[in-house]
Amino acid sequence: MTWDINRRDIQFGLDHLASVGSPPRHQHLHAYATIVIAGTFEQYSYAGRLQLQPGDVLINPTFDCHFNKMISRAITLIRLPWREDATFGGVHRDFALGTIERVAQYDAREAAGLLEELLVGKAYVSFSVQDWSDQLAVDLGRNPRLRISHWAESHGVTREYAWRCFERKFGVAPAQFRSELNARAALLAIARANTPLASAAAEFGFSDQSHMSREIKALTGVSPAIWRRGIPPQPALAASSARARP
Repeated sequence: MTWDINRRDIQFGLDHLASVGSPPRHQHLHAYATIVIAGTFEQYSYAGRLQLQPGDVLINPTFDCHFNKMISRAITLIRLPWREDATFGGVHRDFALGTIERVAQYDAREAAGLLEELLVGKAYVSFSVQDWSDQLAVDLGRNPRLRISHWAESHGVTREYAWRCFERKFGVAPAQFRSELNARAALLAIARANTPLASAAAEFGFSDQSHMSREIKALTGVSPAIWRRGIPPQPALAASSARARP
């Protein structure tokens, strides 16, 4: 199996986006935080549909794949490095961020440390579930072994209809979304805890170790044997003024 996944690096610091377009679905190896300064957009990720507005803090977890729908013509963001995060991430809202925003202008890592202190023990805001496609994403996140045909039948739609609508909204077919969730969970277990490959394959629902290896390589481009060495650290902050999209 080969998945066409666009992998991107992140440039930390302030970024101004002026576009009505929406970048394609893409993947980031490392976790990072995004503070929304101005503008609004939606993110469709393993966490489901997340709606972002000024003042929000978005945590993008380790090995997340997401698609962004730009709503405003102009968006201003601050991106900060973040610790490894094996959750699906989410959105924090209603915090005083003025000091962090000022510090981020000259020291992204210091600003990230301040943000981490601010968010200790704080919960994400609820997922935005507006229709059954959103619910399917949330349910797949809760149960990556969910049978899509059974789920569609219980919600009064055909499997084919559920497939088309989910893919149109999230930028990926639900079966691939489910496979990615399983591959990501196995990858994190292998890289973080050095879980034996055969044990990881059994724990995360793969038919055998070869099946798991194919899925992880499809997701990351690298075999699980390489990931047993651990997830490499984030690169040093770049001095370049070039910015990646969120």
